Amino acid sequence: MPRLILAPLALTMLFAPALPLTTAAQAASFDCSKATTSFEKAICASDELSNEDEILAQAYATALGGLSTDAANAIKAGQKAWLDYAGKACSDDAKPITGTYTADQTQCLVSTFQTRITGLEASKMQGGYRFYPIERFLLEPDPDAEADAASKLGDKHFETVKIDRDDDVAKAFNAAIDKMWKDSQFSPDGETPLFTKGTTDLAPGNPSTDVDYTTTVKAVAGNRITLETNIYWYGHGAAHGNYDIRYDHFLVDKKRMLQASDLFKGDWKASLGKMIVAKAKALLGDDYQGGDDDKTVADNATDPSRWDFSDDGLVVQFEPYEIAPYAAGAVTVTILWSDLSDILADDGQTEVGY
Repeated sequence: MPRLILAPLALTMLFAPALPLTTAAQAASFDCSKATTSFEKAICASDELSNEDEILAQAYATALGGLSTDAANAIKAGQKAWLDYAGKACSDDAKPITGTYTADQTQCLVSTFQTRITGLEASKMQGGYRFYPIERFLLEPDPDAEADAASKLGDKHFETVKIDRDDDVAKAFNAAIDKMWKDSQFSPDGETPLFTKGTTDLAPGNPSTDVDYTTTVKAVAGNRITLETNIYWYGHGAAHGNYDIRYDHFLVDKKRMLQASDLFKGDWKASLGKMIVAKAKALLGDDYQGGDDDKTVADNATDPSRWDFSDDGLVVQFEPYEIAPYAAGAVTVTILWSDLSDILADDGQTEVGY
């Protein structure tokens, strides 16, 4: 029988190098007879939540595996921040819950654990590189929340990835990540920035909106590391949230992010814009909502942050509502490599791995 872990949950998950499997009777990643806080007791009182706690403990131990001291310390700092966040995330006032968790609060905590598990899964080997996640969390009471609101907190989460290696490629990649982070202009309300200027901290403000800003590695293809950023935001009381998908491509040989000139040459922008608009109209038919302003649609679509790549060609990402009804989702348009031949730079297609 595996030994019982007698430390409280927070200490167990922060400092244990590995976590053994637990028995059904224990039903958590720690000894429930030692539970003292409402948070720990909620885990022990729910079979579903205690199961998620076990999975989370394994995910955390796995995330630490093989990392350098500095990278492991970043994961540990993220876990410490998450534990503080998780103890408050299902409250009404952004303070630790006291007393017994309600059924709704327990289900909220299940979801909170599942999200954390997914975040930790970004710590892995991929394409020969060891990536690890860095996360930030922020909770703020929503002063405008109705008494019967499902959530009375503004909930903000940020995640990005870095490479755990001490060479020029890793240093350049990590510096590019830092620049993306600090230069982000995303604002859910058009006024309050996601980050405090000049820092890597989530900015307080606009507590009536939830934001999840997550950058993960989508692909490692030869000379290219493709990052996908998913941004979701929900204004409390709205019928639904909204989202955006963006891409960044790190070129290993150049040790920097892809620029349009790496892929195209000459008067590429006008030509590509026309092709994208024409393809979007043909794809969507009567659902096309780009209006008469083809130039704006073309200008937006020729932004490299809209581009992904496939065997078929250049994949152009649009936002929900941008050129089609919300029900159509985030529409993509693919321009075949053969159609791009006249404007591709000499090594452009090779540069991105196709």
